Amino acid sequence: MKHLKLMLLCFTVASQVLWTSSVTAQDTQQNPVSEDATAEAIKIIRSLEKHLSGKSRLTYETELTSDVVLDNGQKIQIAGTTHVYFKRPNQLLVKLETDSISRLIYHDGEQLTIISPNEKYYGIIEARTSSIEALMSAAQNYGLEIPLVDLIGWGAKDGQTLNVESAVYIGESTLQGKTVDHWAFRGPQMDWEAWVTQGDDPLPLKISTVSYHAYGQPRFTATIKWNDRTSLNDSLFTPKMDKGFRKIPFKQLKPVQGSDAEENGNE
Repeated sequence: MKHLKLMLLCFTVASQVLWTSSVTAQDTQQNPVSEDATAEAIKIIRSLEKHLSGKSRLTYETELTSDVVLDNGQKIQIAGTTHVYFKRPNQLLVKLETDSISRLIYHDGEQLTIISPNEKYYGIIEARTSSIEALMSAAQNYGLEIPLVDLIGWGAKDGQTLNVESAVYIGESTLQGKTVDHWAFRGPQMDWEAWVTQGDDPLPLKISTVSYHAYGQPRFTATIKWNDRTSLNDSLFTPKMDKGFRKIPFKQLKPVQGSDAEENGNE
């Protein structure tokens, strides 16, 4: 049985469009994929990336649901929350709570500290980089996956550009009392949808993805609440533990080689 965990929302997102229950087959015929729609969507995404990367501080909280597909094909849904506090370029605190785990993740420009408060252990990864680079390295080298933290890297020079191959504009709707534009995107790895606020402060209030290459095509959905960014004291980013916590080492992932690499590439 596969380990139950929330998956990291990858930097490269999108592909086959899966509609919400409010969008019928007739609606999709009225909103066909077109070059004009795709060009407009890419323009909006690039504008959103620029807008987010231009903010020196980001604070937001999310409510997450994620499908986990068992070996027999049965889907199990797990839920969780994150609270993210970020000051560019290298101060980060993430509080992650799911049905099965609780984690605190700190980065202070010198090291990445991951704390398990319930089990009272912690680990440290040397990371004299920006917080974005630290997270990317931790995911690649140690398999550390933190849902939806990659929002801090959208459009940043040390992040990655969102990959959009095609898009469909679904229409306007209301989330958190705000008017949002609902877009469905297509890319090389995932289908994804985004609900983005209109106006001078465009922010994603909801994101939903489907990993169509993954077994069982699991869906990940997150609603996002953006908070005031004015009061982020430096002390917030200092790990806090009592003497009862024990340090454990991180084990680096082994590189995939030979037939394993070919098999993974065909999944």
